[in-house]
Amino acid sequence: MGFIAGCVVLGVRLYDPRGMNIALIWFNRWLIVWTAGLGTAATVLAITASFFRKKFLWFVNLTALSALIFVSMMYLVPPVLQYTREFVYFGEAGISTNAMLRALGFTLGVCVCLLLTLSAYEVHRSLNTATQGYVFTIVSLMIYTLGFAVSSVAALQRLKILKISESFMGVSVFDVMIWRDANPNAFLFAQLALALVMLAFVIYTHLKPGHVYPNKALLRKEKARLRDCRRWSWSLCAWGALAVFIVVVLHYYDTKPPAEIQPEPYDISDGVISIELTKVSDGHLHKFSYVTPGGFDVRFLIVKKPAGTAYGVGLDACDICGPAGYYERGDDEVVCRRCDVVMNKNTIGFKGGCNPVPFEYEVRAGKIYIDVKELEKHERRFK
Repeated sequence: MGFIAGCVVLGVRLYDPRGMNIALIWFNRWLIVWTAGLGTAATVLAITASFFRKKFLWFVNLTALSALIFVSMMYLVPPVLQYTREFVYFGEAGISTNAMLRALGFTLGVCVCLLLTLSAYEVHRSLNTATQGYVFTIVSLMIYTLGFAVSSVAALQRLKILKISESFMGVSVFDVMIWRDANPNAFLFAQLALALVMLAFVIYTHLKPGHVYPNKALLRKEKARLRDCRRWSWSLCAWGALAVFIVVVLHYYDTKPPAEIQPEPYDISDGVISIELTKVSDGHLHKFSYVTPGGFDVRFLIVKKPAGTAYGVGLDACDICGPAGYYERGDDEVVCRRCDVVMNKNTIGFKGGCNPVPFEYEVRAGKIYIDVKELEKHERRFK
């Protein structure tokens, strides 16, 4: 039911992305708060039920866990499924190598999650459910709840319920938000560390049979069971290591900013910059830099357009993403560093969208001439 509800939320977003955007942002923030609240209730009830062992406590605990799973799925399913709409980037062909690789990466990511979950489940089954397994379950639930509790602080602040200056036990709302942004995977690693402890415990306690069996058949059956438990433990270790590798190493290479294009030299005389057309006529992106008297480093770009003999000239900044700048991907893509939108080279030099901010220039006698006063008008964009 939670998965279906999550699909409904995504469907609402896709049906009316502009009209429902603000409402869904508000709704998702409340989902974070509800998840933290239900997780806290489920944790307290689980600990209480383990001490008193009353049937009605187990029933209430199960109800709280079911509600927690339902709300969690409503929150987690839409962003996961949303990735399926991002296989094809703006300006790319619908069927391309890059789109197929993204779809393959998404599929493999889901498979890793399922295999990691299956291994954790099988290892957990190896434990004594009434004691050892219950302890690991409660600790895992506490980590999960704490992760959403930290996120709920930011959600409540954005809902105007908490003030950013408020503090509790010397820790302010702002400090919690900063820590959360600086450590987005802290609770994921905590869960994997708990899984590591669990599998180590299973391997240690399942090395050899602990009882005397009346015949060799039962002994062989017990040894096979212990061997399967150890294998699932090593499987959990392998998939956990792969998850860390994906989250840390592959994510770093995927989000690593591209190498900066170094500014090229130019001639300047009497406050006018001149650049030979032959230096920028190869169809690639060329970056230049001018330091204004006010000390601002104004960067600007020049690229020869694919159609005709015209040149695209603009600042290395836009009205939407500010001075984030652009880089060249492959042989024919100019991409915004902040929002990853691919520019159409034929539109560079025109206003609008994420295009480089245009400014006045002149082309004559085989050169591009730029008055430095035109650049100085935009120096505040690069503060």
